[in-house]
Amino acid sequence: MKTILIFLFLLMASRAFGQVKAIKSFEEIWQSFSQKSSLIQAAREERESSSLAFDRANRHWLPKAYVSGQIFSSDDPGQVFFNNLGQRSITAADFNPTVLNNPEREVYQTGTIGLQLPLYEGGSRVAQSSMMDLILQARVLEIEARKTQEYGELSRHYGYVVISSKAVTDLAHLKAELSKVMASYQVGAKSNPVGFSGLLGLKAVHNRIVGLNAKFLLEVQSKKDWIGKKAAIEGDWVPDLGATLHDYLDKNLPASTSNPNSSVLLANAMEVNALAKMKEVESARFLPQVGLFAQHNVYSGARDFQGSQTFGINVTWDLFNPDSYGRVAEAQAKHRASEAKIAAARQDELIARQNLVATKGVLDENLKLLSDTERLLEEQTANAMKLFRSGPISALQLSEVINRRVDLIENKAAVENQYLEVMANIFEIYN
Repeated sequence: MKTILIFLFLLMASRAFGQVKAIKSFEEIWQSFSQKSSLIQAAREERESSSLAFDRANRHWLPKAYVSGQIFSSDDPGQVFFNNLGQRSITAADFNPTVLNNPEREVYQTGTIGLQLPLYEGGSRVAQSSMMDLILQARVLEIEARKTQEYGELSRHYGYVVISSKAVTDLAHLKAELSKVMASYQVGAKSNPVGFSGLLGLKAVHNRIVGLNAKFLLEVQSKKDWIGKKAAIEGDWVPDLGATLHDYLDKNLPASTSNPNSSVLLANAMEVNALAKMKEVESARFLPQVGLFAQHNVYSGARDFQGSQTFGINVTWDLFNPDSYGRVAEAQAKHRASEAKIAAARQDELIARQNLVATKGVLDENLKLLSDTERLLEEQTANAMKLFRSGPISALQLSEVINRRVDLIENKAAVENQYLEVMANIFEIYN
């Protein structure tokens, strides 16, 4: 019998411990979230793509080597004559008009191996390499911008869970106090209009607490579901509620205002600088291109196998090409447009920063007032409970006091949510 009791105790204990929800800190969730984020992964892949493009553009000075070959059968007079000439096997009989005009069909093999080394390309490849370097730097900054964006979004959702969870806890304490009062209320019969009215007031407050509690629980669950899916968290969990909202924000969303520009703005500025290089690329169309070339040809047929070598300098210069018309002006116009856009974005960001800092100051004061009001209302509620039990105040008056506590819990959560949103925006716009 003793063994059975021990077994049952251990079974019940294991179930109890199995129901304990894991506490997940923000840092722990962010570590998983950042690894699973599709936006961050996309930015990394774009960075890798730009890195490969830059490496390719940076090798523009390397020579181009090529090889080609073919085997064919022909009775074309020109091909037969010149392939025999390539074999260095032309004879006097080959100049016979009948042989020249009506040669016999022959099978030939030809091959070419060559090398081209650019010496001067009008600066186009150098400008392209510089442009790819700037684009690569922009992609690196975009990774930081995506991380900041995702970090800010996660901090909002985690903060919403913290705020709503604390509101649920406050409502639970208030509900427990109210339930004790209602359970001991003896004069709430319908035959006593005053007492019954007080009971109805207490029940109305109780119902409001239940409804508001359900609202906060729904908020908690929806945000937790979002976090769980984004961070691939298995099982249920609860946030770390050991710190105040300000402690959470100071640790995870520091209000640093030292960076003059956000990562998004810096990335866009890099792309604007890259567009400036397009003018140099397009201008190179009107300049000569100079290079060295070397080529070895081989010819094989029924007569012999021979080779030949050719090398020299080639110069290419487009004196007129309608496809190049207006390209420099187009590149300049695009660059000016991008500069205007980045100037507008910088101005908008500056205005947003000023508004956010001002809003933060107002919300700071509101939260201080709410904290002070909360302390006063807690004291007032405790005194009202004592007065109600001893008789000086009615149940209806007590319900009004408790109702103000409920108002405060709801308003405080709303202001804290606004403050959290502002702090997340400040973090994003300054990083």
